Amino acid sequence: MAALTFFSYFFLGIGPGIVFFLFLIAPKSFLVLLTLFSTFLWLIVLLATSAIFRGFLPFPVTQGSYAGVLVASVAIQEAVRIGVWFLHRKSSAMLEDVARQTGHRYALLDKLYIALAWGFGHAACHSVFFFLSLLPLTSGDGTFYLDECPQMSLFLMGALYSLAFGMILTSTMVVAFEGYHTRDVAHILYAPLLHFAASLATLGNLRQGGCQVVMPVLIAVGGFSSIYAGQMSWRKGLAGQGGRPRLSSEGS
Repeated sequence: MAALTFFSYFFLGIGPGIVFFLFLIAPKSFLVLLTLFSTFLWLIVLLATSAIFRGFLPFPVTQGSYAGVLVASVAIQEAVRIGVWFLHRKSSAMLEDVARQTGHRYALLDKLYIALAWGFGHAACHSVFFFLSLLPLTSGDGTFYLDECPQMSLFLMGALYSLAFGMILTSTMVVAFEGYHTRDVAHILYAPLLHFAASLATLGNLRQGGCQVVMPVLIAVGGFSSIYAGQMSWRKGLAGQGGRPRLSSEGS
């Protein structure tokens, strides 16, 4: 029964991301390496952020104190996102030079694939940090609930959180990078505003029965953001090259 519970929550929270990785990222070796690097980078960021907040423990058990932690944490991640963009821009310039020298084409859709890898690494790190670390507790005889939300177990909330923020963090990275590239203010603001809003929305879980509203809303927001980023990438990719991307050679 413990194994069934473990894998049920695991595939709910991580399964869609695994399928996404296998179909869109795994076929391109360069994207796999970039995703691993991104996951490692964001893991360092989250560990450093948690180390900073350790100096302020214990926090008052109030929504205000938790909101402050969320705002500061998201602000740090959004600042790092800007640094990631500059790193992405420099690496893109190098890839463009290599593509020209080898007679290949480095198109806009290729850049969107790279942004996708950066975003998926961010999402994977969040899943490991905030969800997978909880799963070993499912091996116990009971389960855990928040007093404010007895309708939903802590593990189910964690799985839905992982699924929702996996979609949000992956898609917002794609939109943000496209915004930086084209200097589209709406797309530049899209990522931090959605990230802040989604994070602060989790405070609703601290209200009686709030999880019944918050978690479906986060899933819906993640789905909408993913659809928007996908449509934008499809439109930009077709307009940019009208064909199949060539980020990596076949079989690489």
